[in-house]
Amino acid sequence: MFRFIFLVALGLSFTAAQNERTARVVGGRNAGLGEAPYQVSLRAFGSTFHFCGGALIGNRWVLTAAACVFGRARNSINAVAGSVSLSANGVARRSTNIITHHLFDPRYIDNNIALVQTAAFPLNQNIWPVTLSSTVLRAEVPAVLSGFGATNIDGGANSDRLQILSLITAPNDEDFCIVDFDMNFCTNNGGGEGFCTSDLGGPLVSNGQLIGIASWNHPCGTGWWDVYARVSHYRLWIGAISGI
Repeated sequence: MFRFIFLVALGLSFTAAQNERTARVVGGRNAGLGEAPYQVSLRAFGSTFHFCGGALIGNRWVLTAAACVFGRARNSINAVAGSVSLSANGVARRSTNIITHHLFDPRYIDNNIALVQTAAFPLNQNIWPVTLSSTVLRAEVPAVLSGFGATNIDGGANSDRLQILSLITAPNDEDFCIVDFDMNFCTNNGGGEGFCTSDLGGPLVSNGQLIGIASWNHPCGTGWWDVYARVSHYRLWIGAISGI
């Protein structure tokens, strides 16, 4: 109930991804080309505006947040990979199908995970799928978040450059992070660090494995926890649909 009330008070920040508000990874650094070859920028087909992140998990499959794609037509998205700059020539592939988790609840953001199927990406050192985590994540492990957008908590224009931010996963403790720990986990952010609106759906990677998909948060970069969908919990669902 706390989560529902808090999200309403924030104006349901995850829905802003569909309204094309500013995205940002706060407190990060510029990524090098090929440093996060699994990073995908999701854009409306025919538009250059980045509205959500995603993780390439196969040459035809992108894992993202259900809140990013809920209600969108199956062929309405361009997935762009292979570039650390929103304005540079990445490789774009149009969506052919969009599958949100059948138990996704936009009121509470439960099961906030989705698959976007695309035409095949060419795989190379700058476009490469990330391995999915299939084991229960230990708390307090180092992880890396990536995403596009502005670089300060005051907002402003999107950053053209992909941002990388090192984080620590938080203890599974409801006194610290109020989530369903079977489906989600949090990161222990410092002030001026974390993800924001259109970084939703983006990847959190630990030891070369995709452990989380950016799901929802408190106001950006304020030191509060960020919440991620726990990839290992959805491993069977992902495999049943994608074969991965």
